[in-house]
Amino acid sequence: MKKYWLSSLFPLSDAFKKTTVPVILPLYHTTGFRHDLPSTKYLYRNRTEIEFSHDLDYLLKHFEPVDLPEIVSQSKSLRTTGKPKFHITIDDGLSSNYELIAPILYKKGIPATFFINPAFLDDQDIMHRYKASLLIEWLARNHSGCNLIADLLKIPNGFDHIKMFLLDIRYPTKAILDECAEKLGLSWHELLFDNPLYLTTQQLQNIREAGFHIGAHSWDHPEFQLISLERQKEQTLKSLEYIREHFNPVVSSFAFPFTDSEISPEFFKWLHKQVDISFGCAGLKLDNMPRHLQRIPVEKYPYRIHDVLTRETGLFFLKKVLGKHIVKHV
Repeated sequence: MKKYWLSSLFPLSDAFKKTTVPVILPLYHTTGFRHDLPSTKYLYRNRTEIEFSHDLDYLLKHFEPVDLPEIVSQSKSLRTTGKPKFHITIDDGLSSNYELIAPILYKKGIPATFFINPAFLDDQDIMHRYKASLLIEWLARNHSGCNLIADLLKIPNGFDHIKMFLLDIRYPTKAILDECAEKLGLSWHELLFDNPLYLTTQQLQNIREAGFHIGAHSWDHPEFQLISLERQKEQTLKSLEYIREHFNPVVSSFAFPFTDSEISPEFFKWLHKQVDISFGCAGLKLDNMPRHLQRIPVEKYPYRIHDVLTRETGLFFLKKVLGKHIVKHV
């Protein structure tokens, strides 16, 4: 992995304490034996199993793990005692959560929260962005299919044109991806080589019984800024109700799918009547909403966790000078 040039210039834990952010919240999705899984290859660089384990070892050495109930009850005082705190969050409920991620976390004694979309459990469906990546990977290996897709989409032929078009598809037009697969005569299971993409309900239950937390991540992962306020509430409430019914969480939590950018204060006011805590993914920042914390999307960087946190901490202080270190929902 690459090394970030600022990493050796200042002690990270000391610098982090000065940010007044109560807890570091690394965000991951999946891990594997290689970092170019077909479902994520064109979206983000997932950690390999070894890279993920090394990230955790670094965090354990320099920071202190904290569980979700402690974050809810002591968020203001977490940064004032002992080492800086961290809590691992995992989004989307992918099968590697059970096969690799949860066992590594359990072995190292690290608490974590898994945020899931109930619509995708047991591979009932696939989130539209993963569908796009799967299609692009197939077309990269089968260029003859580009003609069919270009004709269907009525766009210029060529892999790069099609790749850009598919990656630009958002929730309101996600049915196009199913049409593309049908046009190619493919099923999503074929594109996954019959490997499971998501957790089974039983696997998720086992993760909960191992002591980890289960949180809501919307019903089927739309871009919230592209749907109405009522749909935002429906997506959130439906996922929360599913989790309460099946997992009886100690802490009721919600992590925004994609981003909390452009979400109205009205929604936040409603949300915090439904949950104990919520999360965005704007990086190392403060937030003007009580009980709403921002997470660091680790996989968008090709760096080890030390370098990711150094970069995020440096950006925090730069943004503070510019008055942009606090996410403001207005």
